[in-house]
Amino acid sequence: MKIYRFALFIMILGLFSVPTFAQDTENNTDFFGYYFIEKAPKGFSDISEIHLAGDYGESQTPPFYGLIRMKKKAAKDFQLNKPTINGKNISFTTKAVAGVSYQFSGTFTKLDNFPTNPPDGVVLKGTLTKMKGKTKLAASKVNFTYSPGD
Repeated sequence: MKIYRFALFIMILGLFSVPTFAQDTENNTDFFGYYFIEKAPKGFSDISEIHLAGDYGESQTPPFYGLIRMKKKAAKDFQLNKPTINGKNISFTTKAVAGVSYQFSGTFTKLDNFPTNPPDGVVLKGTLTKMKGKTKLAASKVNFTYSPGD
């Protein structure tokens, strides 16, 4: 009887588990790749790109979810904490570097297996916020284009 209760518990837990980071195999959606701000607003012009690592990064030990890379080669990358994805919506925060961190909340305008079928145009829209501790340094609505990388 204990085995059946345990199996039932596992099944219920599976129903309420958080969706995987980047891939929805049922819809063949994979967001892995590099996202570039279209017309970077003041406060974000030093960002080169945002990299979302998808299932590939999530399977690493320790997991790697992606990063925000700065334009200056000597600048440290901002590692992403585990993003939350719900349908087309994504949100994430970064680990702080010298007290500065980023937050993003947005929506994918398209869904697909991006590495296999790279989309054109704006694929991600949302609000990017730059923080120093609890102080907001910059916030702006931004649009991102996509590249699968090399």
